[in-house]
Amino acid sequence: MSQNIVEYLRETAVRELFKIGTFKRAFPVWRTNIDQILPALNPINVVNIGDHLSEIFQSTGSKGRSQSSLSGGGAGWEALLSWYLNLCLLESRTVVLKYKKDLIPTPVREAITVSYGSFPSNTESDLIAITFPNKSEYVSDKYSISIRDNHGKLISTSNNKGRYNYKPIVDALIDRDFSECEIGIIQCKTNWNDNAQIPMLWDMIYSSDGFDGRQISVGNSVYSIRNIQKFTYSFVTVPTNDDSKIKPGSTSVKRVQNITGGNYWGKPSKSAVASSIKEIFGRNFQSGSNQGLRSNLTTALQKLGDEYSYFELY
Repeated sequence: MSQNIVEYLRETAVRELFKIGTFKRAFPVWRTNIDQILPALNPINVVNIGDHLSEIFQSTGSKGRSQSSLSGGGAGWEALLSWYLNLCLLESRTVVLKYKKDLIPTPVREAITVSYGSFPSNTESDLIAITFPNKSEYVSDKYSISIRDNHGKLISTSNNKGRYNYKPIVDALIDRDFSECEIGIIQCKTNWNDNAQIPMLWDMIYSSDGFDGRQISVGNSVYSIRNIQKFTYSFVTVPTNDDSKIKPGSTSVKRVQNITGGNYWGKPSKSAVASSIKEIFGRNFQSGSNQGLRSNLTTALQKLGDEYSYFELY
């Protein structure tokens, strides 16, 4: 079965989620809740899972707020979001990754790195969304790609272990097509009130031209988010705190209401407070498909039992 490099990356990224203890333990319960929420398997219902991600996530929650449970919960929330986003983005050119050096193309990783003097920061980038260019190499069979490295040498599609040679190939492709890529950072937090200032400040840094006096810079001399097609910074929360107390005038809302990629939660949209996470597709990822999300999903959902069985919905 042929597979393009985008879907290869998506499959690898989703399979990595199931290696995370928190996600692996919780997913059977989450899947039961998802099955109950889905009256029928069709694009609209799948996208609408976004309105219920908060209740799905909290169905495995425990009382108390120890630091260990908060950390585990945060990792689970990131993984659940990545699982949902990639499910909805099947057969598009957009992939959402939990930060992992071996998966993220080197030009992308370097472009989003914030340096304080000579010290590179992790940038609080929980999830990275990459929209690949609309070119044949990204939509054709991954073994048909012909690309040369910086020394002009043709890169083999298989490494010395006989596996697909993903990293050298994707690095060379993105180096060549960097200006046509789109990058989105999606910061995920389970609690809202305690963390709203973090995405606000990081969005300011990414939106700035740097702070010369403080020696703060984004990217490097070769790869900069200023040189790509589109860059967004988003915030997604559960939230675990009482959302009935979160009002349009709340400080936590004001802090994130203008960030570039939008402010979302795992509930239905609430005017002037937060959008449902399902709204992120139309706002940030439209260019990742020629046919549109609904058309892509109509085709992709028919393959959940085989080609896309790694989502474990069957």
